[in-house]
This record gives sequence, C-alpha cells and structure tokens, in this order.
Amino acid sequence: MFRWLFQFVLVLALSFWVGSIAFFSMVVTPGIFKNLERGQAGNLLSRLFPDYYLAGTLCAAAALAVLVPLFLFDSGSRHLRFLQLLLVALMLAGNLYAGNILEGQVRRLREERIAAPTRGERDEAGRRFDRLHRRSVTLNLAVLGTGVVALGTTAVRKRTPA
Repeated sequence: MFRWLFQFVLVLALSFWVGSIAFFSMVVTPGIFKNLERGQAGNLLSRLFPDYYLAGTLCAAAALAVLVPLFLFDSGSRHLRFLQLLLVALMLAGNLYAGNILEGQVRRLREERIAAPTRGERDEAGRRFDRLHRRSVTLNLAVLGTGVVALGTTAVRKRTPA
C-alpha cells in the first residue's frame, strides 16, 4: 500500500546524499580553496564537516527506515532490497568512520602541523596529515560511488509474472 511512498523516500534520501557529496566535493571545497587562503579554507572546512557528515547520517537513517519494511514486506524484491540495505549500510559505515574518527584525526594533525616548533616535526605531522587526508578523500569517493550504485538499483523494475 505504501510501497510507492517508501520507494520515493528511498530515492529522495539517496539522491540528496549522493548529490550533496558530489556538490560538496566538486564545487564547495574547490571554491573555498580557490577563494580563501589555505589556512582559512582549512578552518572553514573543519567547521563544515560535522554538518556534512550529519547530513549523510540523516540520509542513511531515512533510507534504512524505509528499506527495512520494504525488505520485510515487499516479498517480490527481497534480493534487491537486501542489496540496497547492504549498500546503504556500507555507505553509513564509511560516513560514520570518516565523520567520527578520521575527521577528528585529520583536524588534530592539521593543528599539530601548524603548531610544530621545528621543521622536522612539521614535516612529520604533514606526512601523517597527507596520509589521513588521502584516506578521507578515498573513503568519500567510495561512499559516493556506492551511493551511485545504490541509487541505480532504485531504477530496477520488478518483473511481473506473465
């Protein structure tokens, strides 16, 4: 009965999440670095990241809230719904890891690099920062790619028996 509404919420949540990742990564972040000094850009992004990751978590919650009933009660699509649940769970895990663990570590290393009293300590903090930053960017791209796949699964039409 409410299948169409649940499907709509799923598409909306995934679309918003994928769109926000793409927009933030391809428009907002480069624009900030283009228009602000590097330190200011880093400070601004550090303030934006908690909301960025919260938006992803809220989208995941909305998607999971409709996927669980769809999985349980939409019997003709169990394999598809399981795949969608798995993809959203992977996206959420990446989002939570990046937002709750990596983001704080990257921020601390950035501050450590800035405050380091010697060039050697600055360089070492910079190397660790770069490594974690690459991991964060890679994870963000993985969540984006998984989101595109998850969104693509919503275009699969259920076959009706002939």
